[in-house]
Amino acid sequence: MSITAYRQAIAEYGFNPIQRVLDQYQVAALRAALQSAIRGRTAKDYAMRRLLELIPTVHQLCSEVSIRALVEPILGSEAFPVRGIFFDKNPEANWSVSWHQDLTIAVRQRVDTPGFGSWSIKDDVHHVQPPISILEGMLSLRIHLDDADLDNAPLLVLPGSHRQGRLQPETIHSKKACAVACPVPCGGVLVMKPLLVHASRRARTPAHRRVIHIEFAAENLPNGLQWYGS
Repeated sequence: MSITAYRQAIAEYGFNPIQRVLDQYQVAALRAALQSAIRGRTAKDYAMRRLLELIPTVHQLCSEVSIRALVEPILGSEAFPVRGIFFDKNPEANWSVSWHQDLTIAVRQRVDTPGFGSWSIKDDVHHVQPPISILEGMLSLRIHLDDADLDNAPLLVLPGSHRQGRLQPETIHSKKACAVACPVPCGGVLVMKPLLVHASRRARTPAHRRVIHIEFAAENLPNGLQWYGS
């Protein structure tokens, strides 16, 4: 796919699955780093926040040429990672996620600022809902460390929903018939805009479905607020 077509897909639909971004050695290194970080935690720990801080291999990944090639055509060469999250849907943790938009960002400390609201703390990190304009200037990469085929709960999305601002639940419900599944192979990446409405079902054939979710931005926050992962 050309850069022009890639940009058009993100602009129009809000997502684009890309195959074969990471090779088998990169996938193995990331799996090992995550396993090492998770070791000693309980079996129920199927998710992890603060990846950019806790796992150097993930932070280094954000500078890889193959990853920058997906980020820079959309956000420009000054783009930087601002949050990293890990999910592992598996036979012991086979959950579903209802339809939603990613409306929250992570910041280093709370600074009350007009347009920023619904403050919360997750894993000792301050989170807040920023103005829509900030979310519109972000990009998310879902990096797959396992195959996410139609039996293993691929992400479901509503194409074009990222262009409609913050949507109310009843509006989202009325659009679910337009859902599209996004299967992605191991080593592939699903590129998406945070405001894209998305969901996932329980896997029909549960197996590991490890995903590293990294968010990028290209501009600083106002009023002394700082991105947590920058």
